[in-house]
Amino acid sequence: MKLIQTYETGAGSSPWRLRKFVADYGVYIALAILLLAGALLTPKLYAVDTIAVVMRQASQLGIVAIGQTLILLVAGLDLSVSGVFIMTSVVMAEVGNGRDEMVIPAIATALALGGIVGLGNGWLVTKRRVPPFVATLGMLVLVKGATQAYTRGVPGGFVPEILGIVNRSWSFLSIPLILWLGLSAIFIFVLRGTAYGRRVYAVGSNIEAARLSGIPVDAIRISIYVLGSLFAVISGIVLTGYVLYVDRFIGSGLDLDSIAAAVVGGTAFTGGRGGLLGTIAGVLIIQILSTMVVLLGLDVEVQFIIKGLVILGAVTLYSVANADS
Repeated sequence: MKLIQTYETGAGSSPWRLRKFVADYGVYIALAILLLAGALLTPKLYAVDTIAVVMRQASQLGIVAIGQTLILLVAGLDLSVSGVFIMTSVVMAEVGNGRDEMVIPAIATALALGGIVGLGNGWLVTKRRVPPFVATLGMLVLVKGATQAYTRGVPGGFVPEILGIVNRSWSFLSIPLILWLGLSAIFIFVLRGTAYGRRVYAVGSNIEAARLSGIPVDAIRISIYVLGSLFAVISGIVLTGYVLYVDRFIGSGLDLDSIAAAVVGGTAFTGGRGGLLGTIAGVLIIQILSTMVVLLGLDVEVQFIIKGLVILGAVTLYSVANADS
């Protein structure tokens, strides 16, 4: 065994070691380079006010990206996130109706409905064998349609002002940031230190092998989709508490950005590879790029072009780095 290990770590394996280094640390190197470029091109990026805005927006994206990462780890995908955002905003207004004492029932209702959406996604994917893209896209249309039918196309009601407390901040430190990092820490532990986390990776790596080894594959996948929707609800509550009114365009773009952040962070579309530490770096890359575009005075279209190039570059890089692994 020692001879084999010596051979594998010798000079002849340097390309393999380089690919592994890129796969493991590429996103952090990219983040460091981006921060250096920001210092040179947009020094205002490091102003306290700008950092506060970047971290607040990164937190809103990051909470969603936790759920999206978990779903990608089991080789899934969730496009229903934006529908959950809108539903959350409407629920907070309709149930809360501007009354502070109703904020808890409103949050509970939003979480319950979000759980139902996630359960529906998981049921379609596991029991009906609907591809995740089709299942969650259909759920997105269903949730948006149901929300519009309920509000007759004109969302009403008032969001309880006390909900604004979820966005309290102290300089660049804010409750959303604490919430994002706290939830990330919890689920990093869950993925790395619990049997449930090991089962998540096993299901994403090889679903049939996981099933044959006795893992309740369908239950794991359904639970992950439920968690993904719950994270979308939490982010929706944070966003609604920030704007304090009903907005049918709330969270627009965070659905695809959350997928981008997870992929840039090294989570594979094919499942079984990646993690939340990389996603945190991916969220920061996406958010800092968006902020730099604004600070440079570039058109918003440039932001989409840059994001697209970053995603394509990340996917290509990880594909090469993980070749033959």
